[in-house]
Amino acid sequence: HDKDKKLVVLKFSKHLSYVNVDTSTIEGIERCKRLGLTSSGIADVIVTSLFHEAASMFTPRNRGRMFALFRHPIERAVSLFHFVQDTHWRNKQTFQQDLADLTIEDYFRGGIAENNWMTRFLTGELIKGELDEYDLDLAKEILRRKCLVGLLKEKGESFARVETYFGWHLKSEADRECHEKKLDWLWPLKHRHEDVQEGTELWDLIMRQNVYDVQLYEYAQLLFKEQAQFFQSDIR
Repeated sequence: HDKDKKLVVLKFSKHLSYVNVDTSTIEGIERCKRLGLTSSGIADVIVTSLFHEAASMFTPRNRGRMFALFRHPIERAVSLFHFVQDTHWRNKQTFQQDLADLTIEDYFRGGIAENNWMTRFLTGELIKGELDEYDLDLAKEILRRKCLVGLLKEKGESFARVETYFGWHLKSEADRECHEKKLDWLWPLKHRHEDVQEGTELWDLIMRQNVYDVQLYEYAQLLFKEQAQFFQSDIR
């Protein structure tokens, strides 16, 4: 549908609809701007990994509000390692011998693991060498000004805040069933692995790669507490 001349809502099922745009590429985002996606009002949510590029779709008249569910950076990094190793490096179609049996310790010692990914993502410094305090402060300011913060460890409350803020409501029994599954962690793609315990050598090893992200996460926890006041009287 990238050649379509106007925006169209595509219905895939009774409860699943998409707009005929692609926000996963810069070209797709530019097309969204040309077709006036944000001013059209037909999209409830825009999902993209191109944070800064996507921000250019919004204007003072057609504002957006970012929302995100934050996970502790060390838990996130450990989960990513196990997920990629099991689904890619050990997969028959994408098998990589040198990585299939790589230990998590060697992964983080070898310089191929993520480094302060969330701070880099928010500041747009994905290829910068060493980050500094300025990058951390900028990431914090972006969260403070732009983001409705949710926490994975407070998933129920986080979901409730997002739903209240955007005025979303469960409309059917199927909606309620899906909602309960997400809250109870009952979905088929959940990836299980051993946790890394705080205070262990491995924890410290991962921490050294994510010092700024851990501080950013601690700030996100503070914002989560502060933003509670906006929902005591259902203020949006």
